[in-house]
Amino acid sequence: MSFLEKLHALIDPTLKDAFDKRPYDPASDRAWVVGRLEAAKTQFASTESTRGGGKRWWQLNNGIVAFSPTRRDKSPLVINGQTTNFIPAERFNDAIAAMIAAVNAGDFDKEFAADNTNGTTVKVRLPRKAKEPGEAGGGKGWSNERRAKFAATMAARKKAG
Repeated sequence: MSFLEKLHALIDPTLKDAFDKRPYDPASDRAWVVGRLEAAKTQFASTESTRGGGKRWWQLNNGIVAFSPTRRDKSPLVINGQTTNFIPAERFNDAIAAMIAAVNAGDFDKEFAADNTNGTTVKVRLPRKAKEPGEAGGGKGWSNERRAKFAATMAARKKAG
């Protein structure tokens, strides 16, 4: 076996993906989620509406908070097998504090690294079908009746002027 054959035997082009892939660091995801949890706590305590900061993770109705946190990639963060958890409003700050402690302890690292693209959590928006111009309810441009009325109006203007 020649030197070149030995060298070719050692080269593996399939290792490029492993070489390019950065190792997963859960610390950045933890920091992001903790920041969003702190923002949710501030928003909940605020008596005025808050601006900016993206979509809120919670909604309040009838003294109950619907809490739907997300991961950094905007897919839902699953807690107790649920993507939306319901918490009494008076206990919401305690729940946020407990979740911040759990995130910092690394309890959610498996959730951060999990692949949620199995079809249950991926949101797919289907484009609306364009209506035909003669179809009721719209389409591109005016309806045939509107076109006829406009033509009659323009003819009357030309005749009068």
